[in-house]
Amino acid sequence: MPNCQYCNKPVISGNICPECAQLRQSNNQQQQRPTGGFSLNSLLRNSFPTPPSRQQNNQPNIAPVTPSTPVQQQAVPQIPTPRPNINQQNPQQGFNLNRPQVQPQVQPQIQPATQFQNQQPAYPRPQQQANYAPDPSVSAASLDNISGPSNSDRKDKDISQEEKALRERVFNSPATGFGDEELEITVLSGIMKDQYVLESLKGKGLTVGLFSNHHTRSIYQAILSLRDESSSASKVDKIILKNKLRQMNIFDDTATRLLDKISDAVPPSVEQATKYLELLKEQALKRKLKEVAQNISGYIETPPTDNSITIETFTNRVIQDVRDIQKSKTTKRINLVKEEMRDIINDIDQREVTGEIDIIGYSFEPMHYLCQAVSGFRKGFMYAIAGAPRRGKTTFTLELATRVATLNKIPVLFFTYEQTKKNLTYRLLAKESRLNPDMLQRKKIRSDMINDAKFSGGWKKMQEYMNYFYIIEATKEDTIDRIRSYAYNVMQDFNTNDIMIFVDYIQKMPLSRNYMDEKFKVEEISTELKGLSIELNNPIMTISSLSKEGCLIDASNDAERPTMYHCKGSGDLEYDLDCAMIQAKDWGDTKELYQQLQQKAEQLGKDTTRIPKVDVVNLYLDKNRDAPEGIFSVIQYLFFIEDNKFIELGPKYEDDRYRFSKIEELVNRLIEQNFIIFFDKPANSGYNKGRVSIKLKNF
Repeated sequence: MPNCQYCNKPVISGNICPECAQLRQSNNQQQQRPTGGFSLNSLLRNSFPTPPSRQQNNQPNIAPVTPSTPVQQQAVPQIPTPRPNINQQNPQQGFNLNRPQVQPQVQPQIQPATQFQNQQPAYPRPQQQANYAPDPSVSAASLDNISGPSNSDRKDKDISQEEKALRERVFNSPATGFGDEELEITVLSGIMKDQYVLESLKGKGLTVGLFSNHHTRSIYQAILSLRDESSSASKVDKIILKNKLRQMNIFDDTATRLLDKISDAVPPSVEQATKYLELLKEQALKRKLKEVAQNISGYIETPPTDNSITIETFTNRVIQDVRDIQKSKTTKRINLVKEEMRDIINDIDQREVTGEIDIIGYSFEPMHYLCQAVSGFRKGFMYAIAGAPRRGKTTFTLELATRVATLNKIPVLFFTYEQTKKNLTYRLLAKESRLNPDMLQRKKIRSDMINDAKFSGGWKKMQEYMNYFYIIEATKEDTIDRIRSYAYNVMQDFNTNDIMIFVDYIQKMPLSRNYMDEKFKVEEISTELKGLSIELNNPIMTISSLSKEGCLIDASNDAERPTMYHCKGSGDLEYDLDCAMIQAKDWGDTKELYQQLQQKAEQLGKDTTRIPKVDVVNLYLDKNRDAPEGIFSVIQYLFFIEDNKFIELGPKYEDDRYRFSKIEELVNRLIEQNFIIFFDKPANSGYNKGRVSIKLKNF
């Protein structure tokens, strides 16, 4: 009578007993079923017949095969599924994907079932919690035992089902759901390769808890640690980061795969990283909500055995968790005023050591009186200058913008909605070289010794700020959101939080939606610009045009002058401003200046009909928030129209009794410093004196 080739039990016919045949058939059916994931128990169960002693039915036990049995000399059919390579030195460690994959060997006999009785699954399924506590499947310790694929260069389509299931466990849990691997890799790439991105995201609420698994959290903590050790480095080296992870005992195949993807990923800009951060927050909060929902379900279905956890206690914990989720959704953290008071006290004590400061904001000397009056361009403040056409608003703001870039060495963005970049660059060069823009575009410059010297001097002055100054030809697509993007990108390029924005001008700025009434449009633009200045914590200055009524007031030699109420489209613009400035022509001083220039030209024998065009412009500070004590509210400037140049004269006094002597002294100084140059009389001026000479070309 033959014996069963598995249990050595006598059989009537064939080479397998009915019990072993039934077990083998059931195992083959289990192999065809789709499994929910990879575990060592499922692999062993699919590879070998499970002893009847481990079945729940009452089937007879199958005796293990011993070396003395004659079955070893018999032909044994091969098992369909190969047996994995198990570490024989320490069976308690289980199956580890970190070890090198060895080609499995076909065993000619059935191994004793007792060899795998003490084997533990590599990733046990989490048990339902009876009391209200975080699910253990999402803890860092449970994720430490999971290793990723050994080959990090394979694409997703080539990854096996077991590896996909393993990755799924790393980036999700039954309690918290999936995490976005691509999103987290992109964010980690940004903070690894750009320190400015890291500092910006930390200020906006980036924490280690936003990452969904232990590996990405550990990589983030390792990057923070390396940044603290070497704050001057622009980016974190991949090899140094690997060594840091080895020191933290978390470097495995999954960490290797993630580091490769992080190194290959394109780092996002600050604006993109900010949006990605919001997505991370949303996902983290949803995972937390799902965890809360699972614990509520567990509390209802499986009441806790501890009597101290009552419904009131449980609901209080749930409410606290929900409130924490609500607090975490806010972008900024609110603090008591005492937090700010600590900083103020530190600043006051520091000035006792370092000394007083002249101005609070960005300096724009030599506009000395205006700089002192507003204490520089302050962070978070919004400025506006309004005036009629031909009063030099654009030229004046260009002067301020170039001085900010020159003195403070910070990027300055100048958005123009009415001129080209090349035209404004010509005006800048004309301002610095004191050459007319028309001459720069038409005349020969190099061959003329005087013009070439002026051009060289203007070029040297522009070199002081040309690496920090941007002129953007704004279009209808350049809304405030686009301006925000430009600002973040430039701040990232310069690795700084300091920047200043100029807008020329506010009435031509587009919005994402159309308004029939210009008043509401300007009000919304003003509100959004003010919000942008607070968000960037940097100053913004805009130009505003006057309405027809304001232009008529400025064109008349009356005591009345235009105000912010006369701004085109909105009289409420002043409410959003921290400093409101109005340009208006001083007709009295301009007339006196013109008369004295004519007299001076006549005394010098020059042409009195070709007097340089110079206006005296008053700058009124109608609103000046937190202004220093004892400052003047009206400052006078000389506007050289042909040269596109402003020169600050000083405060304007109400008393005009000394106007003649003041202008006389001014004219003498302008002539001495070559700001005023008279033209010679024509050679035939005596012949044509008192006559009307008409010359027609082509006749």
